[in-house]
Amino acid sequence: MRKVTAGIALGLSAVLLSGCGGSDSKDDEAKKSATQSSRKPQQEERKSAARETTGMDGTWKPINKSPIVTMTITGNKVTTTGKLTCPGTLKPSKNKKGTVITLNCQTKDPDRSRGTLEFEDGTHVIISWDGPPWGGLIDSFIRA
Repeated sequence: MRKVTAGIALGLSAVLLSGCGGSDSKDDEAKKSATQSSRKPQQEERKSAARETTGMDGTWKPINKSPIVTMTITGNKVTTTGKLTCPGTLKPSKNKKGTVITLNCQTKDPDRSRGTLEFEDGTHVIISWDGPPWGGLIDSFIRA
């Protein structure tokens, strides 16, 4: 009986001691994975915005009444024609979904100078222009 009790005590102490001290590689892996996964969404958003911007390259025409007759996108550069003829830029948005569009017009249009551009299904571009707290104008475009 003593041998059995001593064997159980020895086995139990070995199990308890193996759990103490040192680092558990599973815990280290979990911490490392959590750190990497928290970085991945930001990296994926940037990559997605870059892919989205290059997929938007080309000339677009509005499907709604707009002072913009055409909008041509090349990389992060934008050029509009019509009543609102302007150069502009595209930048990935930090806080919102989509890409920030900024038009640098000689004659400023208070309703269409900065907004959020979204690329929908590869066939539509939607610009939600910054405006009053309840919302600005929206322009929708299809490929010309």
